[in-house]
Amino acid sequence: MNKTVIALSLAVVSLLAESTVIDLSPISVVGTGIEESVLEQPLSVATKGEDEVKLDQVIFQKDLLNSLSGVRIEQTGSVIGHTTAIRMPSGTDAYYLFMQDGIPVQSSGFFNHNGLAYSTFQTASSVEVLKGAGTALYGSDAVAAVINVESLKKPSKDKEVTVKGMVGSYGYASGSLEMSDTVDEKSSYRASAGYMRSDGWREHTKTDRMEANIRYDYIVNADNDIKVLFNTSTTDAEQADSFNDYENIENGSTAASDDPAYFTALNSTDVSRHFDYARLSLEWNNYSYDGLEISLTPYVRYNRNQYVATWKNTLPINDNELKTVGILEKNTYDALWGRLIFGFDSEYTESSMKYVTSSSPTEELYNYDVKYMAISPYIHSDYKVTNKLTLTAGLRYDYNHYDYANNLAADSNDSSNKFYRPADRTDSFSHLSPKLSLSYKPTEDMNVYIRYANGFRIPQASRLYSMTAGYSSVTLKPETSNTYEIGIKKQVSNKSYLELATFYMSIDDTIVDDTVNDYFYNGGSTIHKGIEATAKVQMTDDWAARLAYAYAKHTYDNHTTFGNGEMAAAPNHTANTRLVYTPAKVHGLTVMGEWQYVGTYWMNDGHDKSYGGYSIGNLKADYAYSKELNLFAKITNITDERYAVSASYTTAYGGKADYNPGDPRQFYAGIEYKW
Repeated sequence: MNKTVIALSLAVVSLLAESTVIDLSPISVVGTGIEESVLEQPLSVATKGEDEVKLDQVIFQKDLLNSLSGVRIEQTGSVIGHTTAIRMPSGTDAYYLFMQDGIPVQSSGFFNHNGLAYSTFQTASSVEVLKGAGTALYGSDAVAAVINVESLKKPSKDKEVTVKGMVGSYGYASGSLEMSDTVDEKSSYRASAGYMRSDGWREHTKTDRMEANIRYDYIVNADNDIKVLFNTSTTDAEQADSFNDYENIENGSTAASDDPAYFTALNSTDVSRHFDYARLSLEWNNYSYDGLEISLTPYVRYNRNQYVATWKNTLPINDNELKTVGILEKNTYDALWGRLIFGFDSEYTESSMKYVTSSSPTEELYNYDVKYMAISPYIHSDYKVTNKLTLTAGLRYDYNHYDYANNLAADSNDSSNKFYRPADRTDSFSHLSPKLSLSYKPTEDMNVYIRYANGFRIPQASRLYSMTAGYSSVTLKPETSNTYEIGIKKQVSNKSYLELATFYMSIDDTIVDDTVNDYFYNGGSTIHKGIEATAKVQMTDDWAARLAYAYAKHTYDNHTTFGNGEMAAAPNHTANTRLVYTPAKVHGLTVMGEWQYVGTYWMNDGHDKSYGGYSIGNLKADYAYSKELNLFAKITNITDERYAVSASYTTAYGGKADYNPGDPRQFYAGIEYKW
């Protein structure tokens, strides 16, 4: 599509809404890789723009995402580590595709549930969440959601330099520098770097983190342009444990654990987690042919994840290093009848996995290398049946191949006879994913749609090759999912934006963790259904609100043990309410009150114990004193509630509960200066 047409259409959309922190006319790229009004798209997309992200003063991933309907991120004991719950129970399984600037932050075969820690989320300019199975542009792991973190906005026309500093409770401090300029009529850049450190409110939760981003835009000629992006992050985080006794939550204990085994681990090894990430990409766009845009994006990426598995009796140390080269090729053809998008994605990854005991680092439990290759052609079409009715269809074929090489004795056990190291082998998986939706716009400000999307996730390399002795004959196949969705979107008098979606998702051949025998197998089926609602309202010139609510029910489907029972870690109700005050009498001031709610849920699948959830409030403020000087502050958990962000229970060991404590009240304040 011609760049001028895109710019003009988006400008018209942006003028429909008054300037406000809460975006009443959101724009998204995550669905098709093309900037489009969310109102126009026949799928559920939640967005947060630059102004709202700035007001949130992001420190953790939850700060960036938890205000969106049906989205719940909870931090783990490793501080920057996290679990995710979007149309699924809260957990660590590979149901989500994490991306930055439209490129996955990790290979599908090596999913890390802490994947958002790789992204430069603390300095993000915006974020988008496509809920449900992805469009034809996305393959494995895009089952429940696609999350895209945008790093740097477009470079400025004139030179800009921004310095920011922030301090807070429990030794928190951060600083960042951002620069942007237009070098000449063809080239421009934007670059940022940030650092944060914290002692943590609990013992053994000290964290250090660095982020950096570089963007360079170059206009080759009228038909070609180039965008170069570089992102990197590194995190060193000490790792606390959960509490078994809920009294430690109620009493506000700052201890790292109440389990003696944890302190035994702490005395014998470095109980911490280290993330390293870097990615360089070059996006080339060509507009030589009328109505056709050709986009080619090669990239290289590096991931490393190191941690101590404190939940294992042997306290093994994990070190997984990934080196990836990939390419995204996309062609977009616009015609009077609609739009056609087709292309392919491809990745090649070399992985090394080392798993050793902390008490004897020379004793290797696993040591293997994996070469992984994926190629995925796809096609997506929007066909205008009438001026008001659009039919969207998509098809994607994924081929994934593992080449595994064991660096220890083939088909051997470790000295404890618990860890099994299979001989060299190859594994391949393929899947065809159809997509179909129908969108009806009775008026320009209203869209009613119905959608179907098939998704899947391949078994991870660690599930295939980090095997347990006695279960070497177990084989795994991909999970498959079917998402059905009906939604309505409505913009009212340019003063409010309303969205309602109801969904039903079934997942078959679920990859299940047998926690007693410590191995994975393909289980039965699960069903996930619910309603998500979003309301954005500009009530007066001074007051605006954003309401996000989700009801969901996650159940087993004729499970041999749990029948059709409700799954654990799955609250039926979640909500977030934001009230924003921008007083005309105090120019430049924005104050936001926020309420976060998580309802009751079962702590285990057997329904032996439940947890009541939590409800907390936050207060955030931003004051633009002048064009150059900006002041900001926030108070989190303003009433200092004592609660758990996650709670689980097992009947083993005579019954044992685990509670991961939520943060106490904390204060933050900062200053930003531009010139």
